Order: sequence, then C-alpha cells, then structure tokens
Amino acid sequence: MITRVPRVLAALLAASAVSATAVSAVAGPGQASERRHGFPQPSLTQYSGSSPEAARFDSTVAAIERLPYQSAYVPTGFDSAFPGDSVMNDAPAEDYTTGSVPGSPDSPAFPPPFGQVVLRSMDGAPFYAEVAVHPGQRPGVVVVPGFNTNSKRSVVRWAAMLSANGYDVIAADQRDFAQEYQSGDGYPAYPQTFGWKEAEDVVAAGRYLAGQPGVTSLGIAGFSEGGQNTILAMAEAPGLFAAGLTFSAPADQDTQIYSTAAPPQCQTPACTYPATDALVAAVVPPYTYDDPCAVLSDAAGYYHTTGFGILADESAFHAQRTIQVPLLNFYAADDSLVPAFEARMMAGYEEGAPLKQTLEIQHGEHAYFYDRWWQQNAILTYFKALLPGAPDDSAITTSPTVNRTSGGTPLGDQLVPLGQPTPAEADSYLAPYICDTAQGSPGTSSSSSLSHRA
Repeated sequence: MITRVPRVLAALLAASAVSATAVSAVAGPGQASERRHGFPQPSLTQYSGSSPEAARFDSTVAAIERLPYQSAYVPTGFDSAFPGDSVMNDAPAEDYTTGSVPGSPDSPAFPPPFGQVVLRSMDGAPFYAEVAVHPGQRPGVVVVPGFNTNSKRSVVRWAAMLSANGYDVIAADQRDFAQEYQSGDGYPAYPQTFGWKEAEDVVAAGRYLAGQPGVTSLGIAGFSEGGQNTILAMAEAPGLFAAGLTFSAPADQDTQIYSTAAPPQCQTPACTYPATDALVAAVVPPYTYDDPCAVLSDAAGYYHTTGFGILADESAFHAQRTIQVPLLNFYAADDSLVPAFEARMMAGYEEGAPLKQTLEIQHGEHAYFYDRWWQQNAILTYFKALLPGAPDDSAITTSPTVNRTSGGTPLGDQLVPLGQPTPAEADSYLAPYICDTAQGSPGTSSSSSLSHRA
C-alpha cells in the first residue's frame, strides 16, 4: 500500500506464492490469559490536562516535531540493526512491496535474537510470530503489520531496529495470511475480517510478549491496517499496552473501503471497488476473492455474524475513546490509499483527551513514510519517553540504525493544520455500508467496546 497501486499489487501477487517456514515454538490460549503481568496500571483520574503524564506526552510530541524530516530522503549504506553489514538500507516503500517477499534481494531475514513461534488467538486461531527477548528486565514493543500477503515480513526492519535499541519485540502475523494458509492454519478456517478478529490476534500477541520473563511494560506500533488494529487492540485490552503509535491507520474500515469506490459516492448495486478488489485478490486466501463483500459474507458465516456487524467493530476513531494511555497517530496528506480526511476523523474524538494526538504531514505517502531515519527516530523517541521503565533504562537507546539524508526541516514546519474537528464532523465522514448502502453506516452502530465476540 504505497504510492503506485500497480506496483504494490505486482509485489503482493508475487508474495502469494511464498512457502511457509517451520515452527519453532507453540503457545496456546492458556499462556495468553489476562493477568496484567505486574505492569504499572493507569487510573482514570491520573490523566488530567495538567498531569505529569500529559506534560510528558506533550513534550515528547514536541520533540518529535522538532526532528528534521526529509521527504526527499535518500537511503544509503547499511542498516545496522542487522549483523555484519549484511543488509543495505532501502526506501521505506520497499518494506511493503518486494521487501516483504522472501528471497527478494531487499527482503532481510529476522536477525538474532529473533525466533519464530506460533500463537493462538482468543478464539483459537493460530498465527505465526517472530520474537526477540533480551536477558534481564526490559520494556517490550508489539509491531503490527498492515494488509500485506506476507504480513510480519513487511515490518522486519522496524522490529529489528527496536530490538537493536534494547526492546523486547514481537512482530506477528494476524490470522489467515500467507504462512498460516500455506501451513494449513488458515482458510477455510479462521478467515480474515479486515480488522475485527485481527485485533484479537494483536491482543494475543501482546499478551504473549507481556508474559515473557523480564518484560516490564508494553508498547505497540502499527502500520496501515495494523495501525487500525493497534487502536482496536488497545481498546479491547485495557491495561495491557502502556503506549500506542500508529502510521496511516484507517479511521473506519467501511469508510476506508468506500473511499476506493467507483464511481465515487455510488449507491449499491452500482458500486465497485477496483483498487480494494485487487488488494483482496492478492492478500486474502485462497487468492480467488475479487470483492471485499464476498470476503465479509464468508467470514460472517464462519463467525456467526453479519458483514455489517463485522465492519461495525472496525471503527478505530470511535474505539480510541476508551483508551486511557498515550496514543499518537500519524497521517500523510498525499496518502494514495488512506484519504487525508481520516486524520480529521481521528482528531475529532480527541478533544478532552490529553494523551491522544493526531498529526498529518504534508508528504509521506502511506504508512512507511519517505524518511526512514525520521520515522525510526520518532518511534524511538516516543517509546523511550513514554513506556514505563524506559526513561531510566540505559539499555534502551534512541539510535536510528540507518543514515540520515542531509537537509530537511523540522517536522512541525511540515504539518497540515487539522484545526479542532468535532465528533459531529468526524462522524459526517462515515460512509454507507459498502455491500448495501441502503443499510446506512456500520460506524454509527459501533460502540466503545467491540460487540461481536466469538
């Protein structure tokens, strides 16, 4: 999901033929129970606008805004997150395309100390993850990939960077991506849902990492649909994640898909979604789907709900209302997939929430923004300041593992003013149900908690 949709689709289609790798460890639902893991727990009263936590959040966002951002970033040299000068730095856009395809020259393997495990979600769905745990006590970070055939492989460089800076890290698929399908652990069982069930998988991944010896607190960072699922997971499991960070998260999945409608503002049955159809065909097993409504219909039958009900559970901008810990969301005005107005949808529900903020940059495209050095620095700055245990831990560092391109100006000088959108304005962007526009918007049916539990 980057600048040129045809290029993305070509890479994703190539990725669908990738073979799965072997499983090295197994963790079942019993190992992922909600135990709070001894983490410091937030209270609803501690986050007033003048609280130390709010002041720390504001100063951290300001520090990120002061970092120079170079939209004409030029990747050079090696990525030091990988041993022995073995992996060249690459344009962030490649992470989602050939960089996620095993065997491609710009697709690195997960470096030591990562190892593969297979986890089970809240309803038993199996999915694969790469985990790196350091000796001693450390904060951990869950890295959530977007809608990509090879899922976790699209975030290998981000996971490696966090591990190299001292964090315990998990980078996990969600259900029914390439490795799960090819291993017999996906379709026709546990089909994809575009975010509802996948958010439960993110919670299971977080609980697994939180349960590892020495993990003291947990952050979460998500890209694209993984950003949406980050927000949904934080709302699903209060107390599990201490801080969240997203890049290009769909604010509402039904609205996101409808934004690709042809013709625009169509009414069913005239609606088609050619860009989404092509992505679905490349990413959703068994790779014969050519319509998101067919995916929703089959998933609804499997999970005993409706397509409308599934999408009602995928309104991240509404779900964020229940999140009581730091949450910072980034969007780009030139994003060719997630329309810029979705930043206003998120911002519309942040009034009176001192630990939430949405920023929209002028030039970044989608999820993996142009300047890898800046984006690494932003992630490291954020978690170092806001994850409990990180600020005073000398093992947790803030050193980007790639080169910086000279030039650039502070990010704060390259932001699009969002003003002060209201909840009513945010809701005004909601689209009708993509599969039957006469039913209205699933987003208007969403509540502060997900409603269709299996």
